[in-house]
Amino acid sequence: MTDRIKSITVTMVFILMLIIILLVNLFKKDIEISVTERRILAMFPKFSISKLIDGSFIDQFENYTMDQFINRDNFRSLKTFIELNIFGKQDVKGVYEYNGMIIKQEYPLNEQSVLNATQKINKIKLQYLNDSNKIYYTIVPDKNYYVENEHLKMDYSKMEQIMAENLKDIEYINIFNCLKLEDYYYTDTHWKQECLKNVLEKIATQMNFRDRLQTGFNLKEITKFNGVYSGQLQVKTKQDTINVLTNNITENCKVYNYETNKYTQIYDLEKIDSNDKYDIYLSGATPLLTIENNQANTDKELIVFRDSFGSSLVPLFTEAYKKITLIDTRYIIPDLLKNYVEFEGKDVLFMYSTLVLNSSETLR
Repeated sequence: MTDRIKSITVTMVFILMLIIILLVNLFKKDIEISVTERRILAMFPKFSISKLIDGSFIDQFENYTMDQFINRDNFRSLKTFIELNIFGKQDVKGVYEYNGMIIKQEYPLNEQSVLNATQKINKIKLQYLNDSNKIYYTIVPDKNYYVENEHLKMDYSKMEQIMAENLKDIEYINIFNCLKLEDYYYTDTHWKQECLKNVLEKIATQMNFRDRLQTGFNLKEITKFNGVYSGQLQVKTKQDTINVLTNNITENCKVYNYETNKYTQIYDLEKIDSNDKYDIYLSGATPLLTIENNQANTDKELIVFRDSFGSSLVPLFTEAYKKITLIDTRYIIPDLLKNYVEFEGKDVLFMYSTLVLNSSETLR
C-alpha cells in the first residue's frame, strides 16, 4: 500500500468517525441532568433572528453540544487522566486527589469576604439579640486544612483572627482540632455524621448542654453515593456511604419546614433518590426549619445560623433542647426573621464553614 493510499484511508476513516459521532449525537436523546456533575445540562436553545445576530444563540448552542456530547463522562475521565498523568498537573481547576480522597484547594483567603461575614453576623446580633441570649460561633474547616502536602491553603489563622477581632461578645468554639481528614467523605465536601463525636463533645461542653445528652446513638446505613467532587475530578475512588445516627429522640422529633409548610423527619429518606444524597439530613438546603422534641426534659431552646454542614451536626443536639430553629441566610433575608422566630432567652450558635466565610456574598 502506497503512502498516498494510506493517507487517503486514514483520512476517510477519520471523516467516517466524525460522521458517525455527529449522527449519534443528532439522534440520541438529550440528558436533562448530569448525575456525576450534579447540575442541569444545557438543552437545545430556542432559535430567533435576534439571538443569532447578537451571538447568544451560537454561545448557547456551543454549550448544548458540549453538555450533550455522547459518552461525555468517559471523555472527561480521559481528559483528567491526561492532565494528571501525562502533563503532570497537580490538580484540575483546583481539585486534586490525596490518599484516595478528592479535595478542593481552597486558596487564597478572601479577607474582605470574612470581614463581610462578621458584619452580617453583627447586624443580626444588633437587630435580634440581647443580654438574654448566650451567643456562640464556630468555624467548620474544609478538607484542604487537613492535607499535609504542597497544595496551597488559605490562611486559616488569619481567618480566625478577623472573626475574633470583629465578633465582640460572641464566644468562639474552636473545633479545628476535633477533626481529621478521615472524618470527611472521600468524594464530597461534607463531614461524616458518625465521625462528629469530638465536635459534639466540644460544642456541648462549651455551650453547657453536655449534661443533657444522656442517650447514645445507633448507627444506621442508608445508601451509597458519589459526592459533589466526584463530578469535578473524574478519578476512581472509594464510594461514600450515608450513615445516620439515630435514637428514640431523633426518631420522634418533628421537623417543620417553613418553605413547604410541612412536617418531616430529621432524616428525610425520600431524598435517597435525589442527586445529592446529603439532603437526607434535614431535607437539604432549606431557609428555615424547627426541630421539636416533645420528649425533652428541658424548656431550653436553641437557634442555629448555619450552612449545609449543620444539617448533619444539629440532629445530635436534639436531646438537649425542646426546640431548635435552624436558619440559613443564604436563602432567607434576615429582616424577615422577625415574622417567624422569637429570639428572647434562646441560646444562639453561628456555625459557618470556611467555604462560606471565604465566599460570604452567598449570605444575605
